[in-house]
Amino acid sequence: MKKWLKSSLCVAGFAGCMALCMAGCAVQTNIKNNSSDIIYNGSVVSVVGDDIIFSNAYISSDISTIDDYNSYANTSYLATVNSSSISGDMFNSPDVTKLKGEVTGFSNMYSFVYGDSIYYASPNKHKTSSNQYVFTYVSFFKCAFDGSGEKELLTTNSYDSSKAQIRALKYDDNAYLVVYDGTELNMINLADESVTKISDSATSVALPREGEEWNGVIYYSEDKENAYGQSGNAAFKYSLTDKENVSLSVPLNYSVSFTGRCSDEIFYTLTYAPTSISTTRLATTEQLESLTLNTAGKTFYSSAISDVRVAGGENMQQGHIFTSSLSGNSQIMFMPSSSTSPTVLLSNSDYTSLLLVYGDYVYYSNSSGINYKTISTGDVVNVVSDMTVETSRIGYDFYESGNLKTIYFYAQREYVEDDDTAEEDRDTGYYLYAKNADGTGEVSLVAQTDNTIANQPNVALIVSLSVVGGLLVIGGIIGTIIIVKKRRGY
Repeated sequence: MKKWLKSSLCVAGFAGCMALCMAGCAVQTNIKNNSSDIIYNGSVVSVVGDDIIFSNAYISSDISTIDDYNSYANTSYLATVNSSSISGDMFNSPDVTKLKGEVTGFSNMYSFVYGDSIYYASPNKHKTSSNQYVFTYVSFFKCAFDGSGEKELLTTNSYDSSKAQIRALKYDDNAYLVVYDGTELNMINLADESVTKISDSATSVALPREGEEWNGVIYYSEDKENAYGQSGNAAFKYSLTDKENVSLSVPLNYSVSFTGRCSDEIFYTLTYAPTSISTTRLATTEQLESLTLNTAGKTFYSSAISDVRVAGGENMQQGHIFTSSLSGNSQIMFMPSSSTSPTVLLSNSDYTSLLLVYGDYVYYSNSSGINYKTISTGDVVNVVSDMTVETSRIGYDFYESGNLKTIYFYAQREYVEDDDTAEEDRDTGYYLYAKNADGTGEVSLVAQTDNTIANQPNVALIVSLSVVGGLLVIGGIIGTIIIVKKRRGY
């Protein structure tokens, strides 16, 4: 951990004047969004022209108390920086502009840009009826590019991170934020900010990924009360056009669990209760209109799958990347579209998390950093090494032509070899770094680490103040600057 300095302003007898002065200042940004689409770059960053909107730091541990939250908010806040100021230095970052004070870099982080607004997730700070905080629940907000106009859109009533899915989706020129917290399935219309509860007891859901073409229909399952001697569950679809929930045909004694979606391809596991035998099926949305779930489409794989994504295209055959367990060990597999037999791309010992699939390339993390593997050749390229990275997420940016340009990742701060900071005082927080997606070039520190005035209510005002001989001059009013040392870390 590192000793951080926090400047505290004490102006005796003029508190009201200070508050008034601060209220008159606002964060200044020049961000302009010319896109009518949802800008989603992996939720780690949102790239708007030359500007990057992101969380300054990432929390690698849980929030248990309000003191934890307030401490983490000193660094894990919503911020922006211009990409031209990122210079290839992994030890010193450019100055960033702080936009909001909520914690945004955490395990359930999610953010995107739509129109002139930033949408972001933050740990819930509402108390329960028993006056307790439940920080594992998630609140969703929007604000303007300068951080003003904050509005809470939705707070979940539960959150199961093993099942939860969040998607920012467009359909028929309208934009939606769909939130499945593991139990409730809600949809926020971003035009009028109305919330529709699609289900209050969903057990699985099939949602497309951000930016994919889709039919505007959400598929989900629920448990049901069964008649004597029968088993299984229920499946439904909800149409954004008709705004109706319609039951799908599930045969008796079968249970369905939706396990993935790629555009209008729906993946689901069917389990026959008397034998507990499961298979994964792939059906198109058109096939699901008229056929039962056990007759639609085809058998895709002999057991359950997760994290399915489209891969290939251009010079290689298109197919699907997915994860599945073999003898209790997770594998990343590739299934060509013309085949019924997948190949193991990465075994359990090769990777920690599947991060990004981009055409012929699969980005993944492991204990040594971040790599990508070329599906067609089997070649592996190391992109990030010798850093302690947050292994569960990655952000990305593209050239105007659509080619992958940059990846963004959180890692512990690096120190130069001759830095004399004692080991026990070193900052072990996770901050944002950038690297060329092809592995070339140097790692760049994006996030500001030495945020000495993180707790001040307005950064722009404090920076503009004049200090004369240890005294603070504010429009002719003199106050004293008190420097307080505070120890913190993750």
